[in-house]
Amino acid sequence: MLSTQALLMDLSRLRHNPAALLWPVGFYLLGRMCRRHPRLLIAFVLPGTVLHELAHWLSGLLLGARPVHLTVIPKIEGNSIRLGQVQFARLRWWNALPVGLAPLLLLPLGLCLLLDSHAHDVWTLGSAAKGYMVVQCLSGFCPSSTDLAHAGRSALVYALLGLGLWALITLLRHGY
Repeated sequence: MLSTQALLMDLSRLRHNPAALLWPVGFYLLGRMCRRHPRLLIAFVLPGTVLHELAHWLSGLLLGARPVHLTVIPKIEGNSIRLGQVQFARLRWWNALPVGLAPLLLLPLGLCLLLDSHAHDVWTLGSAAKGYMVVQCLSGFCPSSTDLAHAGRSALVYALLGLGLWALITLLRHGY
């Protein structure tokens, strides 16, 4: 696990080696250009889609939501694209929030890949692949509107439980 000091040191190294940002920025711009061509965009973001859906699937498996169907085969529906989908048999109030927000874990993964990229020569295939995966993690970490809808159902319950716990601790601390 990265400490704050180690993270700041890695960020400092990245600042002194800005060429490490070359691949991620280049792949990001390439992805932006692909947005005008849906089939190219689908091919470009496929690894990020796989990571996104696997995050849902694994968290659902670990939390008892029982994933029953996983697909990363995209569908073009009118003006929108459905890149992937996971269906669950037992998505409940207590597991909907972590399952719906599971792709957020791709953000620290992408950051770790980015911070590690400064240690390697920029002009290697491995460095380019790492830059591509940084962009895939950063594009795949955003929860979709469906993810947020599922998570939102249990977010209020989590907030009320947290508020109740805080009130209980406050009452016990003051001797009531």
